[in-house]
Amino acid sequence: MKKWSLIIGVCLLMGLTACGQGEGEVQPADSKGIEHRGNSKPKSVVKELTDKERQQVLSKVNSGMVQAQNSFGLRLHEALHQELEEDNLIISPYSITQALALAYNGAAGDTASEMAAVLGWEEQDIASVNDGNQQLKLLLERGSGVVLNAANSVWYNRGIQMKPAYLDVMKNHYAAAAQATDMESEEAKDAINKWVENNTGGMIPMIYDKPPGGVAALINAIYFNGGWSNEFNAADTTDQDFTLMDGRKKNVRMMKQERKYDYKEGESWQAVRIPYGDGRMHMLVILPKESSSLNELHQQLWQDTSLWKDDFGYETVQLELPKFKVEQTFELPDALKSLGMVKAFSETEADFSDMANDGDEFYVNYIKHKTVVDVSEKGTEAAAVTAVGVDTTSMPLEPIQMQINRPFFFAIEDRDTGTWLFMGSVMNP
Repeated sequence: MKKWSLIIGVCLLMGLTACGQGEGEVQPADSKGIEHRGNSKPKSVVKELTDKERQQVLSKVNSGMVQAQNSFGLRLHEALHQELEEDNLIISPYSITQALALAYNGAAGDTASEMAAVLGWEEQDIASVNDGNQQLKLLLERGSGVVLNAANSVWYNRGIQMKPAYLDVMKNHYAAAAQATDMESEEAKDAINKWVENNTGGMIPMIYDKPPGGVAALINAIYFNGGWSNEFNAADTTDQDFTLMDGRKKNVRMMKQERKYDYKEGESWQAVRIPYGDGRMHMLVILPKESSSLNELHQQLWQDTSLWKDDFGYETVQLELPKFKVEQTFELPDALKSLGMVKAFSETEADFSDMANDGDEFYVNYIKHKTVVDVSEKGTEAAAVTAVGVDTTSMPLEPIQMQINRPFFFAIEDRDTGTWLFMGSVMNP
């Protein structure tokens, strides 16, 4: 039987532009004067949920799936850390999970079981998984003083028998419009790249430098824009030393601000939540004390994150945070295999028969993940791309000092659901 290939591409973009829904063009950010990049013409602003609507959607969000996503992200963070050791390590658990959800809907048998186990979905049927992802997407997108939108599309070769049930799920739960094309043609490459550019505001102008080939491409674009609730004054930003893991000093641009923040500390760490927009999303920064280290903090994080979920006080903090921009690219198969996702990568054992008539001959041959995180006085700009390739076959008297001048961990978190959109360790800002 002829061998086919399937490319599943997922782009997660956090930046100064917004993505449309389905096949729509790029949406603008909100009306707060946020600029747009590229030549894309924005359409309408996404309507925010009222407080009542938000509570209704929040009641439908599967908290177990959110916890599973964060846990999966940390286990993947740990696995990748074994490879990178003292390098920066920034990933998007949300992006990777959504990418794998598109593939999971086409998986069957032991392949689906392994994927569910790694993603923490063993106790959920597929309908619950899809509904959970749909409700979470709605809640995250529809207002928190930041902009977060997602768009999906399915491109497949003319003549390929994609299963109607699979395409229905893509349309109804992931808002993915389907388009038949010639995946070997320049026209397909140009059309997909144009869709990617339009739905990332021009920040990602292309995903393919040659025709994608194979049987199909599943593309997901997610956009986030988060300005600090209280911007740092650029005039207060100064050059300061940042101590690297090996003890060497590096000169960085350090932002400064003194105000009340959600704050908590333990014997070996300090933690602060820096809010975006209306405060429903924030950056959680966890800094090991000078008597400890980021490696010790990692061990605590990988074992149990409950310490950083509740019981934050509201304290006056004299905060210093480095401006930083980190870009990374990962190959994820080895890390995912180490977590137990094995059969999906096997030419003889993988089963994606719920995706297409020939899907029992598909197998995952690569998963690439790229992230960009840029933190400045105004807020956070970040992007992540995940591509899954499938071949056939109490108030203190004085301000608390928190000088983030050594390696630290951070997560961009939705307050209401606890979803970690990005997480990472900054060793060298």
